[in-house]
Parts: sequence; C-alpha cells; structure tokens
Amino acid sequence: MKNKVFIIIVVLLTLCGCATLMGDRQVNVTGDQIAQKLNEKMALPIQLLKVFDVNLSNSLVTFDKATGRMTTTMDTKLTSQLLDKNLTGKLGISGKLRFDAATSTVVLDEPKIESFNLDGAGGKYNELINALTKTVGGQMLSGLTLYTVKPEDLKFGGINYTPKDMLVTDKGLQLTLTPQR
Repeated sequence: MKNKVFIIIVVLLTLCGCATLMGDRQVNVTGDQIAQKLNEKMALPIQLLKVFDVNLSNSLVTFDKATGRMTTTMDTKLTSQLLDKNLTGKLGISGKLRFDAATSTVVLDEPKIESFNLDGAGGKYNELINALTKTVGGQMLSGLTLYTVKPEDLKFGGINYTPKDMLVTDKGLQLTLTPQR
C-alpha cells in the first residue's frame, strides 16, 4: 500500500514538474476565422441616423504586419424609404487590433472607414454617403470583438494556459498562451 501511494506521489510530482517546464504555446487565427466572426456580428442591419439601413456581408480580411492593422472589404446593401431602390456596393474598413487578456479577446481599435462606394450612385451622392459613414461608422465599430480564444486552447495536455500576447502577421494573428503557474 505504501509503495502505491509513493508511486502516485512521484507520478504527480513529475507531472507538476513537467507542467512548470512546459513553455508558451502558439495559437494561429486566420483571416477567414476573423471574417466569419465579422459576418456573424454584422448579420443584422445597422441603422444610420434612423434613415438608412446598412447590411454588410462577405467579409474579406487581410493583415498588415508592418502597421499591425487589419483591413476588410465587405459587400454592402443600403436601403432607405428615401430611396426608390436598394443600393449595393463595397465598404472598406481598417483598424488596429488589440488583445484584451482579461477577456481573452481580440478587439478592433482605431477603426477607420477607408471607402464606401455604392454602385450606380453619382459622385456627389457617393461623397455624401462616404462622409456620413466615415463619421458615424468608425465610432460604431470601435471596440468590436473579432475573436475569442477558445476554451480548448486554454487547456492543453491537462495544463491551463492564459493569454499573454498577440502578434499580427501577414497571414493572420499569432496568439501566445503561457502556462498558469
């Protein structure tokens, strides 16, 4: 009986020792994963000034390692009772990405509406919509959660991990998780 208890204690101490020797691990997040989250968040129409409804879909996300910014282009449909038809086009958004360790999320900071072009809209109308969108849109998107670290990434091989850092690469995001001590 003493031998069994001794063996169990040795095994547990060895496992604990291994856990402290385990290093950081990396989790990669692709542009497609961020695009899917954006599509889910933007599935409901956004109302601008209680006059326009903007539907956004089909996000295409890219990353710029040099600036740490994400850029996305989305299909856009603009509807309003003031318009005789629905207008479609493209919306271009960029923003810095911030990792919030407290909530294990990637958040959009400093969003900027790069472009909002509507098919078939005249130059002056497009300029007016662009100005309105750039003013209101950036404020609406600030702090938007783009990704949440999955619970299965925070526990691996019986070891609990906590988010530590995030690096923007040209291919996506690289999250660093560190073992809890």
